[in-house]
Amino acid sequence: MSKIIYGFHSVINYIKTTPNLVEEIYIDNSRQDKRQQELSDLANEYNIKLINKTLNELNTLVKSKTHQGVVAKVKPTAKVTLNEVFAGLKDKPTAQILILDGITDPQNLGAIIRTAECFGVDAIILPKDNSANIDNLSVAKTSSGAVNNVPVVTVNNLNQAMDTLKEHEFWIAGTCLDKKSVNLFEFKFQGKIAWVMGSEGSGIRRLVMENCDYLVTIPLKGATQSLNVSVATGVVLAYANFMQNSFTDK
Repeated sequence: MSKIIYGFHSVINYIKTTPNLVEEIYIDNSRQDKRQQELSDLANEYNIKLINKTLNELNTLVKSKTHQGVVAKVKPTAKVTLNEVFAGLKDKPTAQILILDGITDPQNLGAIIRTAECFGVDAIILPKDNSANIDNLSVAKTSSGAVNNVPVVTVNNLNQAMDTLKEHEFWIAGTCLDKKSVNLFEFKFQGKIAWVMGSEGSGIRRLVMENCDYLVTIPLKGATQSLNVSVATGVVLAYANFMQNSFTDK
């Protein structure tokens, strides 16, 4: 079944990365500007059908006014399994996976996916329950299309998935404020690693935390002692990339 995406970044990214998945594009017939022309030229380049719609028709289609005058109907991406991820990473000694435990806000999930893709994360693992839906329109828009560029695996049980990761030589580091947590910037690791990010409200669940090999926390100096989870993910992945590059360069 086809799905809807909207917003210039999301639609343009879909066209550039997987034009074969874009069935048709609906554009605001009252908008005539440089961004709309860029989109039209790109669609024509890949022979993607453009359909003019009124602003009200687009609002009704996506049930939102944040579409920027561009909506696309796309084919669903193929579901990815954990075994397929492992098969693709068997020759990568510094593979990096992100595990999301309890990210229920679609915009946070979209922002995290965008961040993960920017830092070259090899795959993201989500629980089937207690998570925002990967097919949510806000996820695609907030990720600026990155959801189409990084494998996302949905599993029934996070702890079982973590056990499987360990069997494939992954270390697992959970991010939380706990008496056992160490300063992220003093945490040294080599090889394959999976990072666990928890919800802003309750953090990583207890059983998931107990299944981690390490616990780390981001040191903060301000009066506010918490970061938005997508921002925290960016800090963790930036440090992880620095560490893995240091390991590779030796």
